[in-house]
Amino acid sequence: MKKSLQKIKCGLKEGMTTTAYRFLSDDFDKAPLVGDETPNSFIWDGDEPTHDELDGTCCFESLEQVKEYSKYSTGWIVKVEGDYAGFGTDLVGEVMIANGVITEVL
Repeated sequence: MKKSLQKIKCGLKEGMTTTAYRFLSDDFDKAPLVGDETPNSFIWDGDEPTHDELDGTCCFESLEQVKEYSKYSTGWIVKVEGDYAGFGTDLVGEVMIANGVITEVL
């Protein structure tokens, strides 16, 4: 029920194009570039990722949220545009973006 209320509150529906922010750690093979597609995220079990792939990449609704999340890490914050695919379940402000493309490296 909580997810339904959040969808109504923000006006997003699955499949709508939206923008969100993602942190990419510096252990990726290369620095992100505008135009890069974002890979799907995975379900985590504690501190370890599982092999269960999600239907999109996990992002944050606001720049402030992703900055707070990543403040003790090294890497890049990117702006992602794609299809809204639902709310995340792990962190406040988490949204899933399907078919995500990086539109800005901050």
